[in-house]
Amino acid sequence: MLDFYNFDEFSIPYWIRVLYWGLYMVVFVYAVWKKVLSTPKNILKKEVSGLFGVLFALYAVFYCINPDYFSYREWLNETDVKYWEKENVYIHIVLFCRSLSFDYPYEVFRLIVWGGGILMAYYTFRMYKRLMLPGLALLLLFVFHASTFCYSRASLAMAVYFFGIALALCHRRLIPKIIGIGIALSSFYFHHEMIIAIAVLPILFLPLEKKKYTILSILLLFVAIYVVSFISSDLSYLDLMFDNEDLSSRIENVSEKGQGVFRLSTLVNYLKYFYPFYLITRYLWKKEVPKPIAKMYRITCGILIISVVFMIVYGLRSVYTYRVLYMAMIPLTLLIDYGYCHGYFKKKHLLLMLLLAVLANSIRFINA
Repeated sequence: MLDFYNFDEFSIPYWIRVLYWGLYMVVFVYAVWKKVLSTPKNILKKEVSGLFGVLFALYAVFYCINPDYFSYREWLNETDVKYWEKENVYIHIVLFCRSLSFDYPYEVFRLIVWGGGILMAYYTFRMYKRLMLPGLALLLLFVFHASTFCYSRASLAMAVYFFGIALALCHRRLIPKIIGIGIALSSFYFHHEMIIAIAVLPILFLPLEKKKYTILSILLLFVAIYVVSFISSDLSYLDLMFDNEDLSSRIENVSEKGQGVFRLSTLVNYLKYFYPFYLITRYLWKKEVPKPIAKMYRITCGILIISVVFMIVYGLRSVYTYRVLYMAMIPLTLLIDYGYCHGYFKKKHLLLMLLLAVLANSIRFINA
């Protein structure tokens, strides 16, 4: 096992960050050159079966340099996890990892939790394989979110949620739909912040992809702003869900220069999400799309609305703002893949999306 897996939190040498940023750029350029800009539009090419293994390895190598990789390592060294405040499912995983006769139980923990999230994201994309390219979607997830799809509990919870949603949307029979919704609801037990995504589920019944209903989206935004502003006096439950006390204290203790970098990173991240979402929205106003795509768009729209609400009420630096924004990683990647395969984007649109992606990831990689 490589020594850098045992670095303390926030003590990863700067040269390693720069090295991995350079490696990310190599993968980024390859993806742009070979997989995105060179592929003819409107043609669904056959998937390369070995692509998943390569991408999984890339994720595993890159994410160990993000400070969040080490956030929960102390769990495996605590003598008593019975009264742990967080989700109980992880107590059983911690106890299992402790029972192994292996020198690196935390790496096993990450492989189970975060690796499970990657697997579920991939199989979410595979359920849409008749409409898009699952392997390309996984590659785009890496290209767009290499520095943010690295949380352990949150990444798994998001993957569980959207796996369940995809199962419900892609099957016509009632039983798979019920199972899918049940899986989506169970994401709450993998991370309590998913109550936000669960609360968004009724938006599945609102045809927000149609232009005449755009005004409804604006109304929903204002209603949500009013509701969140009204309940903002009691933030104890939200703080518990988002680990806000710990994360906010870290943000507040960063230097003034670091605060500026954090705000810049959040702003670029917002552009990275909202620019492709705007392009997809503009296209959906003109043409009908399959229901599984339209409904995944509605879920994405609902999550982004809530994120904007938190940004307006609490500001760009709020933990609530960026953590809700990140919930849109998987569905927006799916929509971008679908849009690319069906000619939604011109080459200049793709290049601008990719430029925003490389800026957002570079800022986070070098200034984490």
